[in-house]
Amino acid sequence: MIAAGYEHSGETLINLVTRLAGIVDLRDIDVLDVGCGVRHVMTIINRGLQIKSYTGVELSKAIVDFLKENVEAHDRRFRFFHWNVRNEMYNPKGGSLLSKDPLAASDRFDLIWLFSVFTHLDPSDSETMLRLLRRHVRENGRLFFSAFIDEELDGFEDRVKELPLQKAYYGQGLMESLIAKCGWKIDYFGKRDPDHFIQHHYLCSPA
Repeated sequence: MIAAGYEHSGETLINLVTRLAGIVDLRDIDVLDVGCGVRHVMTIINRGLQIKSYTGVELSKAIVDFLKENVEAHDRRFRFFHWNVRNEMYNPKGGSLLSKDPLAASDRFDLIWLFSVFTHLDPSDSETMLRLLRRHVRENGRLFFSAFIDEELDGFEDRVKELPLQKAYYGQGLMESLIAKCGWKIDYFGKRDPDHFIQHHYLCSPA
């Protein structure tokens, strides 16, 4: 993905999500990007993509501080929030995901996407994340996320024992039971697609 270029891969992923969601472009769409990094911000700005608003949530305070100073301060479409929650791989000293929500209770979005987030969550945190995001989606909104799915796996497997949650694999049945349990219905399930820089992925709507 890095070799292909941040903006090329970013635009490819955005186009994949909008195509699957039946959205022409983002000019009338409020987007929430959880685990945002800088890729999609760079893509939107440098490639001149239309968007109504973009809210990014990120574990790295350094990234959030940079984006606030260099993007949010100059473009009213963008907001960024630091989310200091615990993740065994990225942020082992953070607080409990269950007790943290960086967004206001009234914040609602048309499109929520997470790339390479559920790939590093255990089932408990995946369930918490799905429940939290359900609060922030509009009635006709969509949720898109990627995950490591092994269709032959029954349950969950953390596959690199010396690097906790580097590769968090789910059986398809487990992931889909979590999705339904947390108030979502599956609109689309796609398999790993290297041409579009994506692992297995789901598009969901509020149930």
